[in-house]
Amino acid sequence: MTAVPDPPWWRTREEPAREKRPLTREKIVDAALALLERDGLQALSMRRLAQELGTGAASLYWHVGDKEELLNLLLDRIVGETQVPDPDPDDWQGAVKRLARGIRRHFAERRDAAQLSLGRIPAGPHSLPVLERNLAVLAASALPAHVVAYAADLLALYVGAFAYEESVQTETPASDEQLRDYFAALPPDRFPILSGLAAELTAGSVDDRFEFALDVLISGLEAVAARRGQ
Repeated sequence: MTAVPDPPWWRTREEPAREKRPLTREKIVDAALALLERDGLQALSMRRLAQELGTGAASLYWHVGDKEELLNLLLDRIVGETQVPDPDPDDWQGAVKRLARGIRRHFAERRDAAQLSLGRIPAGPHSLPVLERNLAVLAASALPAHVVAYAADLLALYVGAFAYEESVQTETPASDEQLRDYFAALPPDRFPILSGLAAELTAGSVDDRFEFALDVLISGLEAVAARRGQ
């Protein structure tokens, strides 16, 4: 009688149960960032996020109160990744410009981050150290405390709004030319300045306009510093 061979090991050995990682707030934010990067802010919902995590929406609400709290957590994480230059009392103007450029660049690297920042103040555990460093860059100017505080708010508003406009910008050189021609063709008796500035209103790169506003902002702070020294 022929002996029946033992079945292969893969038939006799029970497959171990696959361990499911416990759901945490950090894991939820990680998945939300991935979804934001892939599909954009408009596609981000608690239901979609639950599907990404292979769970139900009710499980998310155990860790995150609602979508607004989730968006605040996302902004906190994104802002916390921002690189901030060192304070420089000898060239605080240059340091402030580097700070603004870094924020703009970081927002450009994170899809819809600028849109996410509108109307929200990042004050979570990731963003607070960044805010402290931002203020240190401005405080190196030795300007009065209230000026430093206002300047930080102004800088954040300007860079955030500029970055948002960049993120939704659909203009092309051809459309810029069309807009210039449209302005130039307006009746000069009714729109003398608008038609006369048609070329200037549509000239310059996005970077040119960003740097111009930074120069104006820094000049204003320098004027405040000069008045204080008088």
